[in-house]
Amino acid sequence: MKQSILCLLMTVLTINACAQQSNSVIWNSENHPEILQFLGAPAVVSTPLGPAVSFNGETDAVFVQGTPFAGMEELTLEVIFRQNGEGKFEERFLHMGQPNGARIMFETRVNPDKTWYFDAHVNYGNRVSATLIYPELTHPTDQWYNATLVCDKNGMTSYVNGVEQGHVDMAWQPGVIGEGVSSIGVRQNLVNYFKGEILLIRATPKALKPEQFLKDYEKLNK
Repeated sequence: MKQSILCLLMTVLTINACAQQSNSVIWNSENHPEILQFLGAPAVVSTPLGPAVSFNGETDAVFVQGTPFAGMEELTLEVIFRQNGEGKFEERFLHMGQPNGARIMFETRVNPDKTWYFDAHVNYGNRVSATLIYPELTHPTDQWYNATLVCDKNGMTSYVNGVEQGHVDMAWQPGVIGEGVSSIGVRQNLVNYFKGEILLIRATPKALKPEQFLKDYEKLNK
């Protein structure tokens, strides 16, 4: 019963109807791809934009089938989330692909002064990887944000709320990270749990411009 209720509430797969992102995949808390493993007791919490999922930073995580970007020639991956200021320094809240092979990971680093900075990691599983991490670009915790990674043939660029954090020249390789599963709230080897909330994850098969990114954080922060 507990499993079936949480399957109904957790991690949704839907198609975005916007013409410009007509093939986008959105995961949120109202439907889901197949849940492979459920850890701890993530709570479903209300927001002005619908339910989000709260993770306790110690035991909470969800593993779901597949990745949302399999086969995409270009990729814009966005997460609307809120980092709790009491979180541990190193938190890996999104891990898509293989446990130690080809993967994309979204991470935060939480400072003692209750600021955080973004770490996006792309690994092709063949000793080719890129880490976009910029400790000087900090943001206050306990607010909603859009963390974004844009990948195409020209390289990879990370953003927070549409503001560029950094760029690497490593080109996106379509299909390399299409296999595997996705863990939300922890790295797949069960380290670096996330403390905070996640509203949704969106993958778009196009290198979007910042003005096209989701702006949900603006309403959530009012």
